[in-house]
Parts: sequence; structure tokens; C-alpha cells
Amino acid sequence: MRTAEQQLKDWSETFANPPKLSQYDSWLTSLLAVVFLAMAILQVASFNDFKSALGGLGIANSPETWAFILVVAEVWAALGFLKVRLHGLIRFFSGVFAVFAAGFWFVESLQVVAGTTAGQLANNGFFGKYLTQQPGWWTVLEASVLLFWVVYSLRLSKR
Repeated sequence: MRTAEQQLKDWSETFANPPKLSQYDSWLTSLLAVVFLAMAILQVASFNDFKSALGGLGIANSPETWAFILVVAEVWAALGFLKVRLHGLIRFFSGVFAVFAAGFWFVESLQVVAGTTAGQLANNGFFGKYLTQQPGWWTVLEASVLLFWVVYSLRLSKR
């Protein structure tokens, strides 16, 4: 039976180095990192408006906590898609946070569009108060593309 220390060492060695990808795949994952960083930076730059947008999306229980968690998840996700050497656990959890952040935006977009409040909201909050988009099927499509892009990039990095 393996000890926890051996398992952590194996994870560290397995996930520490960036995956060896083709030039196109590397460009694709790096662009995803830039998208996550842009989302996080613009959300922090307009944090009060971002909190309000989350409140409008239906997050009534402490939208500032959710806003903070989303920003941290997006930054951590971006780190994992950059071609830098990281501790294996950091790279592993960056994938978890990437799926969490993209999944959050997908579920929230779908929930708002399925409800009756989509026409009343001015901004979905993907990029804080910048690049405002009224929630609708277009934002559900954007969130779907982001989620599939994350899953595809994680699948590439498993090779």
C-alpha cells in the first residue's frame, strides 16, 4: 500500500511540467488562459458592479463571497493553462477550478435564460462591467463554448 507522501510525490511529478503540446494546441490553451485572466482582471477592476451583476443573476446569498471565489478560480485556472512549471497539485486543481468557473457561468446563464428575468438584466457579468452583455441565448452559447474549450484543453493536457 502506498503512503500519502508517495502519492503526493507522484502527483507532483506527473502534473508539474506543462504538457507537451503541438504549437496549435499550445496556442489554444494559452488563449484560454488569457480569456480567464481577462475575465478575472476586469471583474476585479469593477468589483462592486460585478457583485451587483451576480446579485441580479439570482445569487442572493453573499454575492461578494461568490465574486471573490470566482475571481480566485479564474486566476488559478489560468495558471494551469500557461506554459510554466508549477507544483503538481496546483496544476491539478487549476483544472478543477477551470471546470468550476466555466460550469458556473454555464449554469447561471442557462438558469437566467430559462427564468423570466433575462430581459430585465443589463449585464451577465462575464467581464465585470466591461463588455456588458444582456443575458440571453447568445450568452448561453458563449458559456457553452467556454465550458467545452476547458474540457477540450484539459483533455489535450492529459496526453
